[in-house]
Amino acid sequence: MNKNKSVILKNRQIKLTEFGQITAFHEFDDTVEISNTDGDILIMRKLYHKWPHTLKKCRKALSVGSRIITRCSTNSDDCRFFNEVYIDPNSAPLIAFPTDGEKAPETVEQLIMERIWKQEVWLEDISNPKDLSTERDRFEKALEHQSDRDKFLTERTTEFLNNRYVEFSIKRLLYLYIDEHTRRRAAMRLGINLAGHSSLKVHLEGHLYNTNFIHVTLPEFGGIDGVIGLHRKEDGNQWISTINNGDNKWWEHECKVVNEKDIDEPIAYYINIFSEILNSRYGLTKTKVEDTGFQNTVIKFPERPR
Repeated sequence: MNKNKSVILKNRQIKLTEFGQITAFHEFDDTVEISNTDGDILIMRKLYHKWPHTLKKCRKALSVGSRIITRCSTNSDDCRFFNEVYIDPNSAPLIAFPTDGEKAPETVEQLIMERIWKQEVWLEDISNPKDLSTERDRFEKALEHQSDRDKFLTERTTEFLNNRYVEFSIKRLLYLYIDEHTRRRAAMRLGINLAGHSSLKVHLEGHLYNTNFIHVTLPEFGGIDGVIGLHRKEDGNQWISTINNGDNKWWEHECKVVNEKDIDEPIAYYINIFSEILNSRYGLTKTKVEDTGFQNTVIKFPERPR
């Protein structure tokens, strides 16, 4: 097995690096700073929807002495920054790969990402079937409020993805059209600013069976993950109809904070709403050290029947 200190996942535009054990941890108003035994210092900006989740993982790694892998964007101008951390098990190093892996970089990239998703899912509490039932009810209720045209497109796209996702996902890196509705949802739920963008670059990770939802990573935004709702016509024309962050605990706080989700306001208005929802979701205004629990990474629907 090759065991490099770092590896670049080209398609997702992220870099994973061995950091070792966290020996010091400091939280500031806009950033988080971690240090290791070699004296290396990395900084995480408090951006996007997952930074409180990453903050908790840093605290836990410090308390138990776990070795970690840090993630940063390959687009970053400064290698001092990171935006996510993962456990690096001694018995199964996260970024190790077979010696002939350099000949198949895309296979290596997929192998490492699958390890990451399994680790993230393992960290979640998925033993409670109530969460799945609640999320299914929310999805069905959302369908009821769609227009006849959108409902038709949702049903058609769901059928297409159920039957032809393998064919659809041969090309995993896509540019999908977005409208103002999607720009507002991206700002309000992921904290990303898509003002001026006519499309969004996504890397397909998997289809949430029996829905029109697809789990994706966003290469242009530090490799963060999200869930897009796809609409597709028979002629192959397709676009993002909605987007969310995959956190099934987000919705109750969004409903609490937001009454009208499509007010004709600049994207900055929706970015501010995102901050309010994030504060409500994690209780950030109460205390900086409150234990708020792990965020669920991706909505889990029943697997396709076999």
